[in-house]
Amino acid sequence: MRARNMRRACSCVIFMALLTTFGGGTGFAQQRHSEYQLWLVRSQTLTTDLLKDADGLSSMQRAVLWVKLAQRWWREDPKRARAWITNAIDVVQQVPNKETPAERQERLETATVLLTIVTPLDQKLAKQLLAVLTSDKATEDERSATANALVDAAVAVVKDDPKRAAELGALALRTGSPNNNIRELLFPLRALEPKLADSLFVQALAVVKQDPRGRLLNSLLYVAFPAQRDLGDDIPVPPEALRIELLQLLLDLLNANPGEDKCRFVTWISPFFTEIERLLPKQWPVVRQAINQCRSTAPLEAAAEAKDTEVRTDYQYRAARLAMEHKDFERALKLLDDMPKEVRGESWELYRWQWAADGAIEHYKNSRFGEMNLMLDAVPSDFQPLAKASFIQWLPERSGSETAPIIEILNDAIKGLRRSSSIREKYHWYFGLLRSTIKYQPADANAVLKDAIASLNKLEHGTPLNTTDYLKYIGPSLLEMDEFVVKDALASVTVVSMRAKLRLSLLHATLQRLRNAPQN
Repeated sequence: MRARNMRRACSCVIFMALLTTFGGGTGFAQQRHSEYQLWLVRSQTLTTDLLKDADGLSSMQRAVLWVKLAQRWWREDPKRARAWITNAIDVVQQVPNKETPAERQERLETATVLLTIVTPLDQKLAKQLLAVLTSDKATEDERSATANALVDAAVAVVKDDPKRAAELGALALRTGSPNNNIRELLFPLRALEPKLADSLFVQALAVVKQDPRGRLLNSLLYVAFPAQRDLGDDIPVPPEALRIELLQLLLDLLNANPGEDKCRFVTWISPFFTEIERLLPKQWPVVRQAINQCRSTAPLEAAAEAKDTEVRTDYQYRAARLAMEHKDFERALKLLDDMPKEVRGESWELYRWQWAADGAIEHYKNSRFGEMNLMLDAVPSDFQPLAKASFIQWLPERSGSETAPIIEILNDAIKGLRRSSSIREKYHWYFGLLRSTIKYQPADANAVLKDAIASLNKLEHGTPLNTTDYLKYIGPSLLEMDEFVVKDALASVTVVSMRAKLRLSLLHATLQRLRNAPQN
């Protein structure tokens, strides 16, 4: 208790010092007890800690951290944010003498991360980064990475500036071949500006025709046929002429695939059979012939007859997925359990616990608590904690009023994670359970956070800051906990990049509170 009081006293001293540093006058001091100023001080303290973390990072990772700080502070302190971005751009613009291929790759990967973040903030600064990435020496893979970064930037601005988003999407397609992320742009763009979406879809089709086996084709299929991809019946789609053109590409690929490759392709395009028959009736006989050859309409029978193990496994998975599409969870899981152990792998394990969690959620919504528990308890013990943790994390907020079953599964998930020696990187799961622990078992939250940090500290090398801010969701949960417990926990993280990620997530949530707080 005495140590806690001393820390709180020190905190007050730091608080007063920061008021002097960032306040700039008597008026600020008069409001120093306001909620706004408290969140401002906490944000500034976190920023100071992050700038110290930057000293322990490589130059490229330091540049990413600066830009992520700038992104968060852009509204409140644009001058300092711009200075951070400028420093980061200087890092990636500098080409070392005799730069190795590995060094070049790291520098350009860093530049793509900066481009994604900076483009929505400042076009002039973004042009400097684009110049780094689109030199004559850029390889096809490098141009594709730049295209992905541009699409991500377009997604970030599409709600506020659809025209600018469409321009960035078009620039991405001229630069390289983006992957699946373009659908994240085309969906909202169509809802806001259908003509812009049509134009961008046409440009994407042109890129697909040049490389029909690339990932871009799969992304456009989601956009053109969302209902057939289980995204819902109420999503606007491109005009029929564009959808026909896309289906024609599929048929061209079907005709180009021989033997068992054709059967795998038939399985892949099976969700679009109805649309092919409706929109391209003259070509439907060709598809029907391929279906008959592959017996793809009866996957279990086809699996029994298939001689190739890979083809047989494809059919078995397809039968299970068909059961899942009809929300027949018990049948889908039985089909998985009936598969020979020699063909099971990571994909099988992933389906097994994910589908069990989905089915358990459906049972919970309908107050079938016995069936819910049976489904979760039937998951193999090695990854049963993942099914229960996923159930907790994926359960919609207002899916039911009974909390006792949730608390029991939550406790089982935490105990299972602690006992398991086979689950890797447990910290993801502990962090995912933290919000529900705070809600249902607040007295246990500190222990769960401690478990998460202990798991995190087993990493020899953390993931780089270049990756998506996948830990951002943790910030709001950390704000609900004791400030000093959280501060000590984050300070104890040994891998600098992971410590910085956690502090960035907390800073993001803290600045949200700052923006929502009254200023006087």
